[in-house]
Amino acid sequence: MNPTKLIIVEGIPGSGKTSTAQYIKDKLDMDQISNRLYLEGDLNHPADYESVACLDASELGNLQRKHPLFMEAIAPFMQVVDAYHLIYYGKFQEQHPLDVDQDAMDELRRFDVYELSVDTYQELIARRWQEFVSYAEQSKEIVILECCFLQNPMTMMFGRHNCSISVISEFIKRLVAIIQPLSPKLIYFYQDDIRASLDQVIQERSKEWLEYFIWYFTEQGYGKSNGYQGLTGLCEVLQKRKRYELDIIDQLDLYKLVINNSARNWDDVLQKISKFI
Repeated sequence: MNPTKLIIVEGIPGSGKTSTAQYIKDKLDMDQISNRLYLEGDLNHPADYESVACLDASELGNLQRKHPLFMEAIAPFMQVVDAYHLIYYGKFQEQHPLDVDQDAMDELRRFDVYELSVDTYQELIARRWQEFVSYAEQSKEIVILECCFLQNPMTMMFGRHNCSISVISEFIKRLVAIIQPLSPKLIYFYQDDIRASLDQVIQERSKEWLEYFIWYFTEQGYGKSNGYQGLTGLCEVLQKRKRYELDIIDQLDLYKLVINNSARNWDDVLQKISKFI
């Protein structure tokens, strides 16, 4: 097996993804192995889109007519991909906070990549992964990615659009085929008690985050179609998502480590991870 250039960490919220990804980076640093870590929400993520709008020519023209000065200012953060115009509005806001037109920004958010149709989303994400692989093949770094390979597609396709497991599985397998040149390794955490896992996240996040999280997974997609409500309903949705993910992972042809972390015995878990990587 060729040396890996990609380590992916996945799991249900609160299962330990971020801590594990950071542990892997620290271990590689200690071993003086060149690496780069991208966590959830990174505006410079190489294999995903974070706070990026996607518009066709007509939609872009409408925004330019309504907000000419703002669209001129944000133009350097625009990229043309096939028939689409990608606008990295998160980067613009980070670098030019005083130049933000809030009305225009709110309109851009409606065109976020994660608000697209499933077909358009899949094509953009697959292309993004292909571009990442082309770059990573030439690099000497090991790249560590958290949650963008499984969690984000699941969130969009299952949580928002209630796609079948077969549709989701085929897309994930498509991504696996794309990343094979990097000899990827996948670490996946799951826990028996979804509520206990979620409670770990709730303690760290705001009330507004929890309200949005509940809304996202119970007022659309799978949750809405099954009538789930509130925190209890959210746990039901995440339980189903976990079963989907475990089923999909079982089908994937890649080097993987699946860990039931219910006991939260981190000494044992980290020993397994050290041997795996």
